[in-house]
Amino acid sequence: MELGRLLQELIQAARKAGITVRSESFDPSLSDGGKKWRGGLCVIRGKRVILVDERAPLVDRIATVAASLASVDLEHVFLPPIVRATIGAYQREAPERPVPNATVPLPPVRARLRRTDDDDP
Repeated sequence: MELGRLLQELIQAARKAGITVRSESFDPSLSDGGKKWRGGLCVIRGKRVILVDERAPLVDRIATVAASLASVDLEHVFLPPIVRATIGAYQREAPERPVPNATVPLPPVRARLRRTDDDDP
């Protein structure tokens, strides 16, 4: 399969799983000199989104989307064998911690002022 088509199939797989894929131009200072491109799966306003650097080489954009999908349950989604194999290649590298589900809100974080010895009343 052509690499451009593979990327489109991966994006389609993400959509089937309810994940939006956004391709944006990242700040060049965020990459490690081209050694490792940034991007991946995150939750924005309660929705799962895969962010991809549009300036990254095609193989790195494919890797970003495939690695992100490796941490998502895709058992219920039909995928062409080459797409499933590409995602499967990244499953060993997927983080052990689950990505927060968009339907389960995270608990609020409450900041507390720490008292120091200088704060005696």
